[in-house]
Amino acid sequence: MRCQSDVIHCYEQIKPITGRMLALARAGDWDAMPPLEEEFRRYVNHLKTIESSYPLDPSELEKKYLLLRQILADDAEIRDLLTPQVARLGILMGNLRRQQNLNQAYGR
Repeated sequence: MRCQSDVIHCYEQIKPITGRMLALARAGDWDAMPPLEEEFRRYVNHLKTIESSYPLDPSELEKKYLLLRQILADDAEIRDLLTPQVARLGILMGNLRRQQNLNQAYGR
């Protein structure tokens, strides 16, 4: 049977995952991210199914917010590191598309 501690357990599992994701982002090791993202998603989906069913007591609520604060801080830094990468990828894809259009128009 699920209980309140399952909710806290999920947050406790998510926190180190986002910490590892942040370390990978800082190192620029984007290829290692997908398995961690999948693990993160599994816990979040599980939380969605259990969290509203089990109200937390004040001490658990405080622990949840402390964990959530760190998770969100890690997530924000990951997004800050990812944004330039996404922009570069967009430029590369645009260049590739233009090159393909030129190849189609003029042949190789």
